[in-house]
Amino acid sequence: MNNQPVPLPDCPSECRVHDHVPMAHVADVDRSIRFYALLGYSCDSRLDDGEGKAYYAAMSSGQAELMLVLANGPVNASQQAVLFYMYSQDVHALRAHLQTKGVPAAGRAPGLRKAGDSDVPIPPGPCVFDPTYPVYMNEGEVRVHDPDDYVILIGQCDFRKQSQPTVRRDTVGCIGQIAITVSDVEVATRYYCDVIGLKLLFRAGANLAFLSDGALRIMLSTPQGAGKIGANSILYFVVGDIEATYASIVEKGSATERLPQLAAKMPDHEMWIGFLRDPDGNLVGLMEEKRAVQ
Repeated sequence: MNNQPVPLPDCPSECRVHDHVPMAHVADVDRSIRFYALLGYSCDSRLDDGEGKAYYAAMSSGQAELMLVLANGPVNASQQAVLFYMYSQDVHALRAHLQTKGVPAAGRAPGLRKAGDSDVPIPPGPCVFDPTYPVYMNEGEVRVHDPDDYVILIGQCDFRKQSQPTVRRDTVGCIGQIAITVSDVEVATRYYCDVIGLKLLFRAGANLAFLSDGALRIMLSTPQGAGKIGANSILYFVVGDIEATYASIVEKGSATERLPQLAAKMPDHEMWIGFLRDPDGNLVGLMEEKRAVQ
């Protein structure tokens, strides 16, 4: 047994690495953009040589980010020393989606093939393999090859554990959960999931449900000795187009309170806020920081 102590971080806080984005050298940036779009990535920026040939792209899907850079020479996927490990809420549905988009199925993954599997050759370029169920990802994992034959492993997981900032003992950290007191948890869950667009994480009996916006957890609960229906703190959801989002939520059945309007004018942006009402009369706020287009 190795009893060596695990090294502690040894870097001044003001200069330590605090984020990272994987970078892939690819043979054709636009081809790779099209492929990763099939996995849900959007192209946030693209640079070309002035004649239409892309040499760089930045892509993202939620909190997942990826940079694609045109390789200076031939791409040798067999020398790939670092894999991309991604997450999906449903790897089986993702695999089926890729097949409908023309990505060939390649049977069992290399290393798991058995006699007779040679009837399903591994094609060059994009392909998707059968799901596996390793001990660290027992809900399922799918292996995918991208157009440059890079290996991508995609595990089924709703949300990865969020990293928490370092907090001093005499201070509080970031908000981890907000509780909303409601009269009917089932009705409130449908509103916040189907109308507002949050994700249901799990239920804990008939009177508790836990939702998420991707970063913050929200607990819906009937009065448990404290809390008053319709008199909660206001939830403000950040949106990208407040007028369109407000109209969409109202169209889905939400009660209105106040149309979006300018709330404050800052040096570099305008703060716009609008209000809705949930089924119990709780205020729900939408907010957008509108910045001037440069």
